[in-house]
Amino acid sequence: MLPVWLTRQAQLGNVDDDLVIAINSIAIACKQIMSLVKAAPLQGNIGLAGGKNESGDEQKKLDVIANDIFLNAVKQCGRSSVIVTEEEDHPVFSATNVGNGDYVVTFDPIDGSSNIDACVTTGAIFGIYSPGECDIDPTQSAEEIIKNCTENANQSGENLVAAGYCMFSSSCVFMITTGHGVFGFTLDEQAGEFIMSHEKLQIPDGKDMKRIYSGNNGNVNLWAPELREYVKQLQTGEIDGRKGDPWSYRYIGALIGDFHRTLLYGGIWLYPPDVKATEGKARLLYEVAPIAMIAEQANGMATRGEMANERVMEVIPMSIHQKSPMFVGSTSAVQGLQKFLKEHKK
Repeated sequence: MLPVWLTRQAQLGNVDDDLVIAINSIAIACKQIMSLVKAAPLQGNIGLAGGKNESGDEQKKLDVIANDIFLNAVKQCGRSSVIVTEEEDHPVFSATNVGNGDYVVTFDPIDGSSNIDACVTTGAIFGIYSPGECDIDPTQSAEEIIKNCTENANQSGENLVAAGYCMFSSSCVFMITTGHGVFGFTLDEQAGEFIMSHEKLQIPDGKDMKRIYSGNNGNVNLWAPELREYVKQLQTGEIDGRKGDPWSYRYIGALIGDFHRTLLYGGIWLYPPDVKATEGKARLLYEVAPIAMIAEQANGMATRGEMANERVMEVIPMSIHQKSPMFVGSTSAVQGLQKFLKEHKK
């Protein structure tokens, strides 16, 4: 079970007790949200809530509800001083722990929420960053305090102490890394517990990798010319010298669903910038960086940039809602993309 595994990780010195409590609280929130997702059509929780989040996305009813559940869970565990969520314009400070230097917890409460009404895969992504300095000076104005603590939250993925996601699909799967490999737990609804189902998961590579690529094919014509050519060669099989034997194409339209498949089967997920979204649409702090940490811990790669040679984990966000492109998957597949761009970039 997840709580037992976390206790064992603490005994091994891989995590501290505060981190165990924070992760357990997130897992409890995920169970609550899974129940709401399953019952959404019956409880009237489908459709729009009538607002937009800081990223400009229209909020679904469950976006708002799930956000409140996560906020309450993390606040009540008492192990986070700063919380950053996609649905809040500014960082949220714990009423009892502001300034105590505890973990910075970030999350997207429901990734792929546009899929909810169609009962397609969604999930929650979270990242837990090292405690930083957010000391409160009573002589400062509220605006100055927010500015200081916002800057403290803008950390690179290298400061992540834990990252994970909970996928709401045919099963509810909780994937987690604390920097010592990737482990997966599947919710046993009868027992009400997450039971280990994936141990020391590695993204398949070499002969074990399935030749699958993922990305929004509807936007390919908006991508850079060399990336359009790259996709063309994936579709013909020329990309790895197997013309007439094309790569398979799979796309769910939710980062968690598409990444989870890539994590289990291998291949590559493409999320480059395009002429309409020059910085992509996924958020660096609480979506892209946590997924990158999981990928690297599973022996994969996560990069960005014109040449796909910038390591995502090294990028420091300039704002808490900064967006970022990403290429992620099997190491050989990402390196193949890098080689192709080096040869074809004009």
